Amino acid sequence: MFDVGFWEMLLIGVVGILVIGPEKLPEVARNVGKWVGKARRYVANVRRDFESEINSSDLRELLGEQEAQIRELRGLVDETKREVGSSVDALTRDIESDVKAVQSELEAPALPPTEESAAAEAPRKPDDAT
Repeated sequence: MFDVGFWEMLLIGVVGILVIGPEKLPEVARNVGKWVGKARRYVANVRRDFESEINSSDLRELLGEQEAQIRELRGLVDETKREVGSSVDALTRDIESDVKAVQSELEAPALPPTEESAAAEAPRKPDDAT
């Protein structure tokens, strides 16, 4: 803020001695030092509070963004879950229809054997070549 160098301090000291006098100068300097310290602490507290508010607003903004991303991800997960569920349902229906078809084929009465199929299925007798 203010930059006070050696020459400025010397000028203030000389004016202080001339105006206040050497007897009261230490007491006045002590009081001025107390007030300057209080002012610095007040400014530091205000600055800290201000920075804290800025940081908390930044954190609130970041938290809002994170919540929006979480909602978006939940929507994607729900959509994916629905798609997987519908695919599983479709596959289940296909498998069930295939199982029913195989069961109906197994339960269907066998056709009577024809002469050709009977001859092919009949065991062959070994030829007597003796």
